[in-house]
Parts: sequence; C-alpha cells; structure tokens
Amino acid sequence: MGTIEDYTGGKVLVDISKALGVFRSTEGKLDRTEIGRKMLGNILAFEPVVITMARAAEYVREAERVAVGERVCRALDPDSDFTESVFLGDMADAMVRAGLAETCTAEEAEATLARYPKHPLIISKVSGRHAEICRSFPKECVYWLAEKRGLHCLGRMGR
Repeated sequence: MGTIEDYTGGKVLVDISKALGVFRSTEGKLDRTEIGRKMLGNILAFEPVVITMARAAEYVREAERVAVGERVCRALDPDSDFTESVFLGDMADAMVRAGLAETCTAEEAEATLARYPKHPLIISKVSGRHAEICRSFPKECVYWLAEKRGLHCLGRMGR
C-alpha cells in the first residue's frame, strides 16, 4: 500500500516511472503475465475509484483538512495537461509541509476540481484512507494505462 511518506519522499514517482516503463516497452495485454499480476497487485493497493464531481465534493466537505497541488505524477510528464489534485486529511498536511500543495478551503478545492471537467476524477487510498482526488490525464495515467493493458484496477462509484 502506498503511504504518505511514499508521496512526500518521492517513492511513488519511482514506482509510477517503473510501471510506465513497462507499459512503454511491451505490447499487448499484461493480465496473464507475471509482471502484469505483480503490477496489478501494487496498483490495487491504492484502491483507485473513478468518481463523479458530486462524490468528490462530498469527500472534500467531509475532510478535516484539504490542500491543492499539482498532480503528483505530472512530474514524470511535464508536457501533459496541467491539472491539480486535492489532498485530504493527513495527506493534505504532509503535502503542504513538503511544499507540494497549499492548504485551501473546501470551496476552493471543489472549484479547483471543477476547472478540469474533461479529465476523469479518481480517488485513491494512501496510508489506508481516501486521501487523493486526482483529475487524471488518461494518456499517461498509470491506472488508465493499466486498464488498457487488461489490468482492471479502476472501480466505479456513482452519485
């Protein structure tokens, strides 16, 4: 499972970079391969779920603290569309301390997410809690690329 320390210390970027390397250096479905099964296990630890804007707003309003910062994985592809993530609770605090996000109000966080409507929202667990709401960039997102390669990892949540 990914931890807050993995995010603030850069380990999550190393892991995403490795996964992207596999996607770029192989072709076809990975679901029946050893590396694919290992990758899927690592990805599923984050329990990523595609959510609606309404559901994202609920998570934001329920959080004790929120912060906004650049999508973590954008560091690996600075040419990708700029979008921002919303961090919740302890993750928000840690990302602010690391200089990777800024504290904001729930209303500001919702407005930030609303600025990028063409990018799907994904919520992920970090350190066992829903802690990151990302306006994903499907062309380079490890979750969306895994899906394309037969590694079904994205849950769906309505509302």
